[in-house]
Amino acid sequence: MPRLTDARVSAISPPASGQEEHPDDLVKGLRLRVGAGGRKAWIVRTRAGQKQINKTLGPYPLISLATARDQAREFLIALAREGEVRGKRTFGELADHWINNVAKARNKSWRNQERRLEIYVLPKWRNTDLASIRRADVRDLIDSVDGIVAPGRALAIIRTLFRYAMARDWVDASPAEAISNPSQDVPRDRFLNMDEVARVYRAADMMGYPFAGFLKLLILTGQRRTEVASMRWADIDLTAGTWVLASQDTKSARAHLVPLSPQAVALLKATPEFGPYVWSSDGQTHTKCYSQGKAKLDKLLTASGGEMKPWRLHDLRRTAATHMVRLSVSELVVGRVLNHAPQGVTARTYALHSYEAEKRAALAEWADEIERSVALPPAG
Repeated sequence: MPRLTDARVSAISPPASGQEEHPDDLVKGLRLRVGAGGRKAWIVRTRAGQKQINKTLGPYPLISLATARDQAREFLIALAREGEVRGKRTFGELADHWINNVAKARNKSWRNQERRLEIYVLPKWRNTDLASIRRADVRDLIDSVDGIVAPGRALAIIRTLFRYAMARDWVDASPAEAISNPSQDVPRDRFLNMDEVARVYRAADMMGYPFAGFLKLLILTGQRRTEVASMRWADIDLTAGTWVLASQDTKSARAHLVPLSPQAVALLKATPEFGPYVWSSDGQTHTKCYSQGKAKLDKLLTASGGEMKPWRLHDLRRTAATHMVRLSVSELVVGRVLNHAPQGVTARTYALHSYEAEKRAALAEWADEIERSVALPPAG
């Protein structure tokens, strides 16, 4: 078994499916878990009496090999002294258990739930003892979440996990109950007009890699934010002008073929390749700095032409759909471009290449419309 080193850990490639574990030969029980999506995390697996114990230490590279070894040693020493560490469990352990044993098995959009935990909750509570979390802690965390809808979604996922912990007798009561919802999901109808699209497209040039290309491809393809952000070079054929998303990479859990317009192909050909992901800041994980990038973009837009009516990155998907319909693309084809659910078993199962020509024509016409608008002088 080759010894784990920083270079070897960094170079480990994800499996084609499922998860792989790479044990450490210096600290018995320490393992690097690598998922098919490229996510790497440190865990400790050992036994206390007749019971197997799995403890998640945290993600790599946030936790380095040396730090993981130190934390694993501390945990194993405490376990040897105190048995099962008095049955204490952290919120991170609860989240990991719920994702692996409930969400993945029952919910096709479990990646969204995992992402909400990673963004809103785990940075503050990953190593926090479940029994120590009080209602005031929940309220303080929710108050710290920015946005209109995000606080309510964060509270919902916290409630779900604590109810699961109660059902397993890990806690006696849930601190997330009796807290009123801070927001309600309201359907949005915001889309950008072509002057606004042109402003955003021009401002993207001032953002630099990776956000500039990510933003432009978000506009050109009309796909979901995380799907574009996690785009992999292996899924792209620049010669054929195609991008194929596997079922596990889409919110709808359906494989999806996105024809790439000549403008999208040119953009990708001009993009440097630093690792498996097209848009990456560290060469190993895909870009995730949506809020920071959007805030910087808004400042550039205001400086270059005044404030725009409030909008979100997801509105670009609605924008692409709205303008394709305006350009006389049928709603059926637009739905296929957006990977909305087709009707019928045959359509759902064998639809990867169906409507490819129509989707290609629609996205090409949309890209041409963007190019015309960007080339025009700013309105006024």
